[in-house]
Amino acid sequence: MRKIVFILALFLLVSVVSAFSLEDILLFDLDSSIIGRSVNNRDPSVSLNRPVDTQVVNNPVVFKWRYFDPEDDELEMFILQIDDDPKMYSPMNYQGVGEEFTISLDEGGEYFWRVQVTNKYGKKLSEVWSFYLDPKMKVCEDGTAYFECSLNRPWHCDAGVLREKCQRCGCPKGGTCQLDGSCEILECSDGTLYSQCSWNQPFFCVNGKLKDVCSLCGCSEGEECTNDGNCAVIVQDDVLVEISDTGPLDRKLSILERIALFFKNLLIRR
Repeated sequence: MRKIVFILALFLLVSVVSAFSLEDILLFDLDSSIIGRSVNNRDPSVSLNRPVDTQVVNNPVVFKWRYFDPEDDELEMFILQIDDDPKMYSPMNYQGVGEEFTISLDEGGEYFWRVQVTNKYGKKLSEVWSFYLDPKMKVCEDGTAYFECSLNRPWHCDAGVLREKCQRCGCPKGGTCQLDGSCEILECSDGTLYSQCSWNQPFFCVNGKLKDVCSLCGCSEGEECTNDGNCAVIVQDDVLVEISDTGPLDRKLSILERIALFFKNLLIRR
């Protein structure tokens, strides 16, 4: 009876997996296919910085954006797209690594731009912003018009020269204006302001130092807060699938896995 079952199973194996080579079958890792954990790595994100949407600028145009990845995966490439059509049908593409790019455009007028960032595990395309290029406009090196405050406070454009003037232009969030026009900003090493949660959970900025405080700042997806304030990965129990000669197969297994399991059980019983 066992010989008949073996012959039938062998015939089924040949007919179903004929597309697989003998080497593929011999190298098939049954245990790693059935037992293991899946990797849940989220896509990166990108937020545009400058030129601010609808801003009037002059050459050279400085583009800036911020790349972020929940798992701190490194940026592998960006693609900056610039077009005179908001639907971005035929954009000019500029590729590189980083969060800034400078270019001089030939003609004035309205332009639209966006950035795509890519890392090892995924990519993300930003929203579309616009700007207006006025070649006759007098600006400082960062694109700020003469006698106007820069987007990067407290800098002010004094006839082509950028100077710190917090009394007029103010300070960034968390900054304190000083007598010399500069801003003193109390922040931790990753840019998080004092007494604020970092974007990198579960860190909290305390007097210039980042500390694990998941009870206040939470944890990333797939992690849980522990009693010591740290985040720990939620571990799921490994699942081992076993079958018998007469028992039903797990419907989640592929055909190749079912056949491999069948022969594995025959060898064990022999």
